Amino acid sequence: MSKPRAYSYLRFSTPEQLKGDSYRRQTTMALEYATRKGLALDQDLTFEDLGVSAFRGTNAEAGRLAEFLEAVRAGLVPRGSYLLVEALDRLSRLSPRKAVRVLEDIVEEGITVVTLNDGREYTSANLDDDPTSLLIAIVLFMRANEESATKSRRLSAAWEGKRQRVEDRPLTAITPAWVSLNEASGKLELVPERAAIVQRIFDMYAAGIGYALIAETFNREGIPCFGRARHWHRTYIRKILVNDAVIGIFTPHRIVHEGGKKIRLPLEKVPGYFPLVISEDLFTKAQSQLNGNAGPAPKHRGAVISNLIAGLARCPICGSTMTRVMKGAGPKSGKPKLVCTKAKAGAGCQYHTVPLDSVETAVISNASYVTGTVPSGRDGLDSDLDAAEVRIEATQDEIENLLRALAVTPSTAIAERIKDLEVSLEALRTERDGLADQLMAANGPLLAKRVEELRQALEAAPLDRAKANAALRVLLSSVTVDYDSGKLLFQWKHGGETEVIYSMPREVR
Repeated sequence: MSKPRAYSYLRFSTPEQLKGDSYRRQTTMALEYATRKGLALDQDLTFEDLGVSAFRGTNAEAGRLAEFLEAVRAGLVPRGSYLLVEALDRLSRLSPRKAVRVLEDIVEEGITVVTLNDGREYTSANLDDDPTSLLIAIVLFMRANEESATKSRRLSAAWEGKRQRVEDRPLTAITPAWVSLNEASGKLELVPERAAIVQRIFDMYAAGIGYALIAETFNREGIPCFGRARHWHRTYIRKILVNDAVIGIFTPHRIVHEGGKKIRLPLEKVPGYFPLVISEDLFTKAQSQLNGNAGPAPKHRGAVISNLIAGLARCPICGSTMTRVMKGAGPKSGKPKLVCTKAKAGAGCQYHTVPLDSVETAVISNASYVTGTVPSGRDGLDSDLDAAEVRIEATQDEIENLLRALAVTPSTAIAERIKDLEVSLEALRTERDGLADQLMAANGPLLAKRVEELRQALEAAPLDRAKANAALRVLLSSVTVDYDSGKLLFQWKHGGETEVIYSMPREVR
């Protein structure tokens, strides 16, 4: 007869606790108990709620404990098994009534819960038959809940005390990317080169240049991004434009929990906290433009679309955009051509021109082929989007845990880690938004409608370039003009590629 199986449940509330002996102690206790009782300790299915606090019921509602219950109900964990936990407070620090319900949910599935600190066993039978067991559980849950509530109040009080002392020293070492904390003086200072970039962003936007074109300009000029991002993104430019930290305002946040979920609530703003980067007038103007209340509309590449693949054409060498150029003026001017913007600016790429009319002719004459070979592209997008959401949530949890630790013990290392994670979080959100756009683009009926609109626009006589360009940009992320092979490579937003020949290969021309 096989031995009953035992499973270890480890729970930590903050990253600092990972550095101590708690993990090793609980693991040793679980192994010793299983050996003493003749149980088979399952090493493959150990449930570890690392970094998840039991106080708000997070682990009971959404963490590994819920997975354990599902595993039992699905038959992965056999009835009659043991769940080993150091103490009852490791299972839940909810209100006693709710905490007892968590315990009852587990034992009702035929699982014996063992508290290793006192060797007590909780089963559905002894909770029903022995009122003392239930009473002990309630008392222990009451004590655990009060301890966690007290700790939570102390953390809130510590943060409020810091907020009241803002004039003496910064509340936290966490700063915007253009500000740093001088450890020697304890003062916040601008990072000159980054502050200059922020100033330029607002100046460009005030001049009517949209944030997408600002990002493209910075990427083309090779301006280094803030944090670990490889490229500037329009979403990050917009994030800077709406951030009132540029005019010195700091907005602290408080973490609250609703339904087992964490929500960041903004507290009272603290003016004059950060050093100013721009004037309040310039910031106000930017907000008016963002809200559509004042100022010029952001400039695009021209009011008249004179290039069918404007905004889509990409250089086959460096990947930069290709722009339309004309040689000369008036009746004697040459035919329009496409050229790499990086090469045109003398920034290092090869200067090679491509006749625009041959490219446009290829796109129009192959309209049926292009629209008839659009890939479905939806396969895998749903799971990719779900995975991105999981990574975002995990990163947010880590940031919040570190923020709590920072409120207790100021640490430059923790602050730097938080800043790195916030950069990663922004990149993850950008990835998530891109996947969501791809998924929307890959929607069956919607995709079919857009493809038909593209076909009609390309086959219309006379050709409306603006309408056709808009239809192309809805479906395509880029069109690489490969002048060596004489091919156009269409990159669909929802995934996949289509090739069209526009010219003979370069070697035989």
